Amino acid sequence: MKKYDNRPVEISVTRKGAAHAFIQHLHSRKVKIKNLTHLENEIKFEIARKDLSIVRASRKKYDLKVKIRYLQVSRIFQKNSWTAIGLLLLISIPIICSQIVWKVSVEAETPEMRVAVEKVIEEKLALKGPIFKHQVKSDFEIRQTIMEEIRDLSWVHILKNGSSMTIEPQLAPITDNKNNISNKKNHLVAAKSGVITHFEISSGERRVSPNTTVYEGDTLVSGVITVGDKSVVVGAAGEVYADYWLETEFTIPRTVKFISASNREWTFDFKINDEKEQGKSFQKVDLPEWLSRFIEIKRTQKYITVTEEISEEQIESFILPLLHEKILKSLPPKTVIKKENILHVTFDDDKVKGKVLFLVNENIARNYPIDQGD
Repeated sequence: MKKYDNRPVEISVTRKGAAHAFIQHLHSRKVKIKNLTHLENEIKFEIARKDLSIVRASRKKYDLKVKIRYLQVSRIFQKNSWTAIGLLLLISIPIICSQIVWKVSVEAETPEMRVAVEKVIEEKLALKGPIFKHQVKSDFEIRQTIMEEIRDLSWVHILKNGSSMTIEPQLAPITDNKNNISNKKNHLVAAKSGVITHFEISSGERRVSPNTTVYEGDTLVSGVITVGDKSVVVGAAGEVYADYWLETEFTIPRTVKFISASNREWTFDFKINDEKEQGKSFQKVDLPEWLSRFIEIKRTQKYITVTEEISEEQIESFILPLLHEKILKSLPPKTVIKKENILHVTFDDDKVKGKVLFLVNENIARNYPIDQGD
């Protein structure tokens, strides 16, 4: 860089017999001299900083006292093409990098679930970093795709932090079906109307095809199969999924207080008092027994409480996800909400009211006893 350093430097030389020879020597070394001034006791002139090494080497030869004064000490950037290119890279590289998702990770309760979700986001969503942010699908599409492929999930949390994305699948609670077990053979009939999408049955004979509209009470899977001229009662078992529209109304305060998850972090807690833990602990470091009495090292999920007034722009980003999760929790496990349409929204002084239409995919099959005459 010194080779191209053209910042001006003022040189003062004591006016002796060798001074003129010194200046002539600098000319012979191709040192550009500017603003040459002859004073009573000294000679002053300016050179480029890149030529200082020649001045320092030559003054010893002519035994002259030379004073050096830097005229642009505080100047950081030089007026040349390299400085322009450097500034352009300095500005453009962070901007370009900020538009890319570099890391997509999955944090699940079990390794099997993590692998299953990673397979979905790689094959169905093409979420394998690095990827430009405008190519990443919306949180709703990501969540719905994962939940349609993995029916055991009740929700999928999507956390974004800068250029990284973390996907946290949440398993649906295990339901106790012991009370529903019966030795009787059953048909599977429709508990509600809808359009059939797919079957997951272990026994029985299908009576309807996918993309067929069925109504409440229609037989979906028969527990009686025909083998030649004989009818054999085997009983129908399994699940039949169908799409149907669900309309819901909501009324919420215009000013709401909600809790959002922040980053997970490692914390060091000294057991001096009995303060309650704030945040959910995910991982704990096993310490020696004598040390664990005084200190605890764990990884926790911190939460932030925020009070916010809802505006029209926040209907899709704030209200819909809340309704989505609330409706989903009220429906049976393995249910998926495929689509949601806002019918209307009204803002009063302190309330927000509206109607939303959800396209739900749910297991609509219910057992229906086989009559002896079947």
